[in-house]
Amino acid sequence: MDSLSVIIPAYNAEAYLGEAVGSVRSQNWGGKLEILVADDGSSDQTASAAERLGVTVLLLEHLGAAAARNAGLRRAGGDLILFLDADDLLAEGALSSLYAPMAADASVEAVFSMALDFVSPELTAKQRSLLLPRRSPYEGMLSGCALLRREAAGRAGFFNETYRTGETVDWLLRLRDANVKSVSLPEVTLRRRLHMNNTGRTQKQAERSDYAAILRSRMQQK
Repeated sequence: MDSLSVIIPAYNAEAYLGEAVGSVRSQNWGGKLEILVADDGSSDQTASAAERLGVTVLLLEHLGAAAARNAGLRRAGGDLILFLDADDLLAEGALSSLYAPMAADASVEAVFSMALDFVSPELTAKQRSLLLPRRSPYEGMLSGCALLRREAAGRAGFFNETYRTGETVDWLLRLRDANVKSVSLPEVTLRRRLHMNNTGRTQKQAERSDYAAILRSRMQQK
């Protein structure tokens, strides 16, 4: 069975990291499993929490999620790559579902799936009222919703570290441009945690700027 590297970029994720790692370890994975936590210069005890969990810890300067993912890619030794955000959870049976198309067809290089929101249970009623979880499954982006063969990830290259929030969209577009053979599944493999510090809530302006830059770049390539 293929070996798997799970890359978890983490910034001030002490409160949730244990649950994220636990959701990986609870999977039914028969091959070698490597969990790498890329600590993006956290100011809390994320690194110490990761060390206590017994995972591989990469200590980085605070350069953003793209740099953390790149550090994980450089260190990863698995045949397969899966990214998971430090505040999210893999759903039960996620790895088995994602791997099944690859096991059935060796030419499949990437498998994509669905995500479902949940509100973090420690939030107050007032905090919960400020969040808008999607009640139905939706197509996930990358975290927990994409299993990739290492060679396919390599063809997309590294994440663009000049983007603060748009690096995932840019990378997935390059993955598509690399003609990676992919399969999409209807199964939910990611439980996406909503809390008061989600990147999408705190970096709206950076997100808009990054998406505009990506669009301009794509238009210039035509």
